[in-house]
Amino acid sequence: MGISKYNAEGYYDPTAYEGLKRAEESMKVLKINYPTGFMEINLENFFPCTLNKAKKVFSLIHRYSSEADKDRLQGFFMDKEARFYSKMSKYADKASSYPENSKEHREHLSKFKEARRLHQRIRRNREIFETGRASR
Repeated sequence: MGISKYNAEGYYDPTAYEGLKRAEESMKVLKINYPTGFMEINLENFFPCTLNKAKKVFSLIHRYSSEADKDRLQGFFMDKEARFYSKMSKYADKASSYPENSKEHREHLSKFKEARRLHQRIRRNREIFETGRASR
């Protein structure tokens, strides 16, 4: 979502800008309140995560988060998985457009492999989350 400091008429409107900016940032944070404290997770920075971290945090999420937060997290996983898949496709197309041993081909192939690794990890995070959600 593109947030502008100017309203529809073109006038400077810092109050609306700050409100929209903070609302957008709060959508990227998942807050888990549990009996001895709370945890805030920045979704964009935390996921995809390793298997051990995923199991620990998903246990807390399944136990203490609302269904709305769980739905939002599941939507986030699907969106991020789709973004990594499109990056994979983009880098594969770019790599195939260069000669096989060229610097550009190797560079795009490397980016493709990184996107594929992250895609597999986020897919695995989503699967673990859904499995835990179905068992409760």
